[in-house]
Amino acid sequence: MRLRNWLFGEWAAVSQLFGFEQFDVPVLESEELFVRKAGEEITDQLYNFQDKGGRRVALRPEITPSLARLVLGRGKGLPLPAKWWIIGQVRHHRRHHGRQQQQQQAQQQQQQQQQQAKQQRAQQLQQ
Repeated sequence: MRLRNWLFGEWAAVSQLFGFEQFDVPVLESEELFVRKAGEEITDQLYNFQDKGGRRVALRPEITPSLARLVLGRGKGLPLPAKWWIIGQVRHHRRHHGRQQQQQQAQQQQQQQQQQAKQQRAQQLQQ
């Protein structure tokens, strides 16, 4: 535990040093969010269930779709560059080769790079 806390502390310090802001997203997300990214076959790999409101939900198997939901939710109101970092738990229904059912995922994301790449592709298509 001491090693993990040290590593997470170093990750946070370096991220902040380079101007990244910490963000957090729910551990429990709509199952549809992961189906849109990976297709229907992903449902067999998720720890998923129907909640009391009748919604299909899943414990997140990765953080990227949750980040995409967050970015899309902010739309054009998101000031760029958006530099975010997170360390969060992810959960898999079954053990996979080389990873546990529950693990930590550390991720840094700079939204401007993706936005610029999309703009460049759009310009190339227009030419």
